[in-house]
Amino acid sequence: MAIKRSSKIDSNFSSSSMTDLVFLLLVFFVLATTLINPNNAVKLTLPSSSSTMGDPSAVSISVLSRPGGYVYVFNGKQNNPYNDAQELAAELNAYYESNMADSQKSLIVSVHCEKDNTTVDALLSIIDMINDQNKAAGDIAPGVQRYKMVLATDKK
Repeated sequence: MAIKRSSKIDSNFSSSSMTDLVFLLLVFFVLATTLINPNNAVKLTLPSSSSTMGDPSAVSISVLSRPGGYVYVFNGKQNNPYNDAQELAAELNAYYESNMADSQKSLIVSVHCEKDNTTVDALLSIIDMINDQNKAAGDIAPGVQRYKMVLATDKK
């Protein structure tokens, strides 16, 4: 005697509701992450100082455009701008000898440029001057790199 089952089990799986669920989760996470302000996500208390003396291992060179060309300002001394990067090299070497020669560390030179007005020629003259000074220092003492350069265009 054969007994037949009256109902069959359906082995098909409908994934249409799963795609709806994944889409809703995706929309939720996209909206949730765009509403987070990164400034409020991590609270930092930055240190402050009342000292007027800066770090002697870092100097700044500002490239300013003038009607006749460019001038170079060393460490913010606006009253004594240099018209040529080679004139600036003597000032940079004197600063290194007086402040950094004993420690044999590299001096960090931060080059500040006007974002829209500075041309490549003004930057290349500073880069060439720094490379020449490092090469001259390497000839005296092999492996020594006196200057490292950082380029900055915007003030924070």
